[in-house]
Amino acid sequence: MKIVKILYIILISWSKGFSQKLLILSPEKITFSPSFSIVKVTDARILRENMGQIFVSANQKEPIGFKGGTEAVIKKFLLQSLPNKENQLLLRYRIIELKITESKLSNGNISGQIQLKVSFDRIGKKDTISLTETTTSTSFLRSDIQMPNAKYESILVSLFIKSLEYFDKWLTLNGSKHEALIKGVKIVFLPENDINDSDTIYYNTRKINWNDFKGKPTNTRYGAAIFANFAYGASFQVIDGYILAKVSTKTYMVRGMSWVLPNSLNDYALAHEQLHFDIAKLITERFKKKIATMQADLIIDLNSMIQYEYLESYREMNQLQKQYDSESNHSLYRQSQADWELKVKKWLSEKG
Repeated sequence: MKIVKILYIILISWSKGFSQKLLILSPEKITFSPSFSIVKVTDARILRENMGQIFVSANQKEPIGFKGGTEAVIKKFLLQSLPNKENQLLLRYRIIELKITESKLSNGNISGQIQLKVSFDRIGKKDTISLTETTTSTSFLRSDIQMPNAKYESILVSLFIKSLEYFDKWLTLNGSKHEALIKGVKIVFLPENDINDSDTIYYNTRKINWNDFKGKPTNTRYGAAIFANFAYGASFQVIDGYILAKVSTKTYMVRGMSWVLPNSLNDYALAHEQLHFDIAKLITERFKKKIATMQADLIIDLNSMIQYEYLESYREMNQLQKQYDSESNHSLYRQSQADWELKVKKWLSEKG
């Protein structure tokens, strides 16, 4: 007999919990022209079974939810309410909070509140990024013990429309400067206008001379050595919907690391070292050509891509310098030296 009573209590409790008021949402014509589309709705709430509990009698509450499930109903409502155009921003409508609470007042009336918190997330080719969140709520007071479904539905529709209006205004203010909403990449190369100093000669200023070789010899097997190099700097910002990358490059020699032995102070040997400098400039131009048409979705990605190409170009420069010295035998093979001079001159005229 005791077991039967326990089972009866469980069945009654389950029966009460199973009863639920179910709502639908009718499409609502919006008053603005959006430049976005909601293509996905995600219910990110921890408790997703319903939106809360409402009074259905003086002392009884029951859950309230959507007929067909929260995600499906809201997605259908948003798709039918928002016009769909080509090339619109694609969004995920992520529900963080959707809650209805009701409490009974001392005079017998019922006070209620519906709160909605959502995140608008940009759906990209590679990832989905949260753009902004909004919280909106409304309160109501009712004396009727059972509020019709249509009144709950009307309040919910109003909150969903308010969230869309918020995002439309946010997009107007932030769409052209938010990194996650970029239309593309524009790369601008700044002019090389560095000024020579006591230890650095920049390629754009002039050709080298033997006075630029101030270092101590490190390998007397050769008559001279030049330390030629190239570097870059980059700054990024989002302007008018594009990532603007301002890239500066410099090709230079370090005087304190470049040296010459007395018996090599002649024009032919200087021409060999100048060509090493020319090769460094050639690689600078090739590097610029590689990154000129780069496209990326985020600044961090673009920055990484440029850094990668710089390292690749640096390796290419070292390989080309070694090849030049090897084939010309450090200028001793005059025909090969002449061939390299013609080859590098042609490459430079083609900017890489």
